[in-house]
Amino acid sequence: MNRLFVYGTLCPNRENAHILGEIGGDWQSATVHGTIHILDWGPDQGLPAIVLNDLDPVVDGYLFSTEKLAQNWQMLDDFEGEQYQRIEVQVYLSNGTTTSAWTYVMKSQVQR
Repeated sequence: MNRLFVYGTLCPNRENAHILGEIGGDWQSATVHGTIHILDWGPDQGLPAIVLNDLDPVVDGYLFSTEKLAQNWQMLDDFEGEQYQRIEVQVYLSNGTTTSAWTYVMKSQVQR
């Protein structure tokens, strides 16, 4: 799968936008259902992390798409670190369609 939903510092015009900008790809406004939490532990303390739940309101973000993601997953997994887990999610696009994508969610503190 060559799609990544982002909602935090990897979004365009945010602190870490250069990470995906250097890969190069297409951006679309998108949403997922969940809640943003601010990490209160570990090296990423203070950064946003999503907990997905179909019953929660939508979280705004972007769908980043490129064939180049396949060769960059390890770098992105390493960048996100131990407090995030990459999982598949249903993404809702602004044109009314849905698609599957990867996203990084908050890893449970129990899984540390």
